[in-house]
Amino acid sequence: MVISLLADSPSDSHKIAQWYYDEWANHANTTLEMVVLDVMTKSINRDDFPMTFICKLNNDLIGVAELKLQENTRLPEYKHWLGGVFVEPSHRLMGVASQLIFTALDKAEALGVRTLYLECEPHNTSLYHRHGFNIDHSASETGGMTVIMSKTLNA
Repeated sequence: MVISLLADSPSDSHKIAQWYYDEWANHANTTLEMVVLDVMTKSINRDDFPMTFICKLNNDLIGVAELKLQENTRLPEYKHWLGGVFVEPSHRLMGVASQLIFTALDKAEALGVRTLYLECEPHNTSLYHRHGFNIDHSASETGGMTVIMSKTLNA
């Protein structure tokens, strides 16, 4: 397993966008093209937000995670976010998500981030609890309930 930046492999942006679209964004107000554009904007940075980490196994893309800015417009006071954590279904339960999360946490800490936030579905909270995130509150979205979590970093 090799973790690197999407900036080193921007051609993977389309596959990531398709994953995101299929998993989270395939509703009436979002097109695949919109998701591709969003992913590509995060494929540029290496040392600043936003940035994307990818995981490959035998040169095949199997997972992704992002560090984002101001991800949730309802919570503008929450600046730095972890998001877009996705692992291809055939590679789940192999520690891929954890490796991506560790990498993102290390980078956020190195960049001086003091608190990192995330928003996830309730059934995913145990993954983030294992990495030191705590539940701040729940939010009701059009697609259902989500949970806002945070972690204080040693910046």
